[in-house]
Amino acid sequence: MSTTEKAARVLKSLKDEEWRTLAGVERASTGYGTPDAGRLSRMSRLPPERVSFATGDLERKGLLTRKGQGFALTREGVEVMALKDYVKKDLIFALGAIIAKGKESDVYEALSEEGSAYALKLYKIGRTSFTSVRKKRAREDAAFRSWMTANYEAARREYHALRKLEGLSPSFPRAVAYSRSTVLLEEVSGVRLSQRPGLEDQSGALGVILGLMRTAYMVAGLVNADLSEYNILTDGASFWLIDWPQAVDASHPNGNELLMHDVKSVTSFFRRAYGITVDPQKGFDYVTGRSQALE
Repeated sequence: MSTTEKAARVLKSLKDEEWRTLAGVERASTGYGTPDAGRLSRMSRLPPERVSFATGDLERKGLLTRKGQGFALTREGVEVMALKDYVKKDLIFALGAIIAKGKESDVYEALSEEGSAYALKLYKIGRTSFTSVRKKRAREDAAFRSWMTANYEAARREYHALRKLEGLSPSFPRAVAYSRSTVLLEEVSGVRLSQRPGLEDQSGALGVILGLMRTAYMVAGLVNADLSEYNILTDGASFWLIDWPQAVDASHPNGNELLMHDVKSVTSFFRRAYGITVDPQKGFDYVTGRSQALE
């Protein structure tokens, strides 16, 4: 059973003092470090004996773990707090099956009480080597004080990137909300381009994807900075560009370098998979508006 499924299972069983204790540990972890029982009592505004009962119950449920004399949230603890947020806002009523599992995140289907389907993305940075993630993303050192901080930051970055892209094209998933290490997204159907599915118009598909990159760059001022066949979905006719936590502004000092990397990644894949050839420099010029059409 995954951490997310465990969190969903215990959600309804938590008492008020347990929620307050979790919130106290979270506040302390993001500001002061690992809280001991005394600090946790002050931060949760609970008597010491109630904190003792709550931490014991939360440990047994797998939501807290001991760190020396203090306490720290587990992944289940973080995720149960996020799930509660969505339930409280009437966004999620039930958690469905897992849709995708990756190195840095899992995606589950989530349903509203009215039956609307969403995709709940839960970041799992730290499940793989933290050092390799830092080198790959080149994010600020402060974002790597802990796995918790890194996951919170990834969710926040993706949400705000997608909000910038909202309304520009149906090919950019709509971000509904975010909480802690999670982002709630409008569900899209399709398979990853990496699976080399049949495309209705192979020669035109690459132009469509480069056109979406152009919209993101010229209208929203964003570069995905990690685009590849693994985060492009398709149903054979339409395409969706997903995964935006590492996106940078077009004005970023390394923006052009990161954009060229994205262009080369996509054009290289189409050459290998479908025999469609576009010069990367021409693709770059088109995406940045230096040319008005692919030639």
